[in-house]
Amino acid sequence: MLVRILREIGSKRKIDILLTTHNPALLDALGPEIVPFVVVAHRDKETGETKLTLLEDIDNFSKLFASYSLGDMTTKGAIERSLSHNE
Repeated sequence: MLVRILREIGSKRKIDILLTTHNPALLDALGPEIVPFVVVAHRDKETGETKLTLLEDIDNFSKLFASYSLGDMTTKGAIERSLSHNE
């Protein structure tokens, strides 16, 4: 219901809506069309700096997306594992 309401508001007002979440059910409710807009915040192991990475820019994203839903990627640690291999 939340996703539907946010989409309606964005469409009616012709605005983009920024949403942050750790909730796997909400991520799954957003659907695959949201993938190009998903940014992952993570910490660089060496410098401690916070980095922002587009989900699609993760090296093995296609394989991850074929194996997991967005929510499962987060709960099963697949994104973190992939990011740690990229660094």
